[in-house]
Amino acid sequence: MSTTQRGLGGWLMPLGLTVLVGGLVTIAVLRGPVELDPDSPEGTVQEYLVAISEERWEDAVAVIHPEWLGACDGEDLARFATIDFSAELGRNEFGGGIIEERFVDIGAGEEPLPAGDTNVEVTITHTDQGGLGSGWSEYVTFELADDDFWWLVNDPWPYFVWNCRE
Repeated sequence: MSTTQRGLGGWLMPLGLTVLVGGLVTIAVLRGPVELDPDSPEGTVQEYLVAISEERWEDAVAVIHPEWLGACDGEDLARFATIDFSAELGRNEFGGGIIEERFVDIGAGEEPLPAGDTNVEVTITHTDQGGLGSGWSEYVTFELADDDFWWLVNDPWPYFVWNCRE
């Protein structure tokens, strides 16, 4: 084997590895977000958040339990919603930011409203409109009830139901 052949072979392995890693990264970036099963609690939360990000307000409120939604509609949600956010399933630890807490229990009435059967935890990251590349994150727990359909119950993020309930 000549020196030229040996030198060429020494470059083929790193070159092949570089092409393989580059291809895997490209596939990961291009495949986009994961689509969750729409009949699961996680899929219901995803449907709700995607509808908000696409400004499909009526589609977003369609997954909130009607008894919790009360007199609210898509226009009420639009007043409180921000569309410049990303969401990730689970709780991510982060520095700073704001963690929202529910201050008002709107479920106290003559008849009890449906209670949550399960929770879905999401970390929502808001982008900074100032263009400085910063933003803030908040940890949100969505409560869902199973009534032949996974419904969002309570006052789901962005916490607007308290403001329009009769």
